[in-house]
Amino acid sequence: MMFIGDSLNRGQYVSLICLLHHLIPQHAKSMETFDSLTVFTAKFYWAPFLLESNSDNAVIHRVTDRIVRKGSINKHGRYWKGADILVFNTYLWWVTGSKMKILLGSFKDEVKEIVELPTEEAYRMAMKSMLRWVRMNIDPNKTRVFFTSMSPSHGK
Repeated sequence: MMFIGDSLNRGQYVSLICLLHHLIPQHAKSMETFDSLTVFTAKFYWAPFLLESNSDNAVIHRVTDRIVRKGSINKHGRYWKGADILVFNTYLWWVTGSKMKILLGSFKDEVKEIVELPTEEAYRMAMKSMLRWVRMNIDPNKTRVFFTSMSPSHGK
């Protein structure tokens, strides 16, 4: 099972670990962290925008000038293949304002071509990329795919 997304999914992943850890024998469990990937029988993959972004580092991700790279889902998607269950989410990271910066080239380019899109349009671009990736890379007979959105409000 692999969770992909931001802190909302990380919270669900940690809750799942809390529920399951006592059921797994000590010799059969471990927890390791490798950049965006934390492994504990299940996997959590940090990809807050699903597409490649300058916020991809799971530890140092609170950048003020967030940029998402258009068409870059395969940067992360290559790690998602083969999971039995994929739980995607991305929402909170997209409510940063009315505009979102989109990188049209590569983060490695010396001169970067960046455009600003309305956040809704940029979010739609990411959702279409995710759906296209699922359609092209997932066998629905072997893998279940879920998408979660914003968590319920605790306000009145």
